[in-house]
Amino acid sequence: MKTSLEFVRKIHIGSDIWQLHFKKPAGLEYLPGQFLHTVIEDLHPDERGIERWFTISSSPTEKNIIITTRLISGKHSEFKDDLFHLKPGDDIKVDGPEGKFVLPAEGKKILWIAGGIGVTPFISQMQYLLDTKDLERNIVLLYGLRTLDEDPCTELVKKCQKAMPKFQIERILSETIPKDWNGQTGYIDAKLIKNVIPDYIERELYVSGPEPMVDAMKAILLKIGVDENNLHQDWFPGYKEKY
Repeated sequence: MKTSLEFVRKIHIGSDIWQLHFKKPAGLEYLPGQFLHTVIEDLHPDERGIERWFTISSSPTEKNIIITTRLISGKHSEFKDDLFHLKPGDDIKVDGPEGKFVLPAEGKKILWIAGGIGVTPFISQMQYLLDTKDLERNIVLLYGLRTLDEDPCTELVKKCQKAMPKFQIERILSETIPKDWNGQTGYIDAKLIKNVIPDYIERELYVSGPEPMVDAMKAILLKIGVDENNLHQDWFPGYKEKY
């Protein structure tokens, strides 16, 4: 579906993380975890051109279409600069939704693995599960972060922990470690996966994050016996963090 999204507002939610809100056009339907092909006309585009692909971080149950993304001062692209200079009422062109990075059938145990801003499809899915009262899902989220400040879903996770008896999260910090931190540190690797989720083989696995991180995780998961048919990947081009 080709259409336009009308910009509503942007909200700073911590560190360099922002939410961009757009009015949901009539007839635009999507599944939680899908993405949109986005175009902003620019007379002087950067080397990646005038188009990008953004995961929809809002749930289909919400009023607006929300894109959650990072704006790194002094390092962002011309496209991202154009995106963040939108004014209320401005339009961007989109095509979609697209993607198969969506929730599996009920009854399947799930392992989500996210690096940094790669958590956005899971934000959409968490909100959707809460709103539709689908609360018996067995889900583990392994979330690799450099710092706690870059986590855009702290409050949403708390709601899931309260409402969903089989929901579990394990955050793994790689850089700024608080003195009172009792959780995991370093990077997500085979040893951590085996220790934290001993039944990982039985789960449907979803990996989302910067492209190098997703590729590295695939190699790790296949090496420890994961069936490639149970592995789903969502790449975020332009980010180079390892997690």
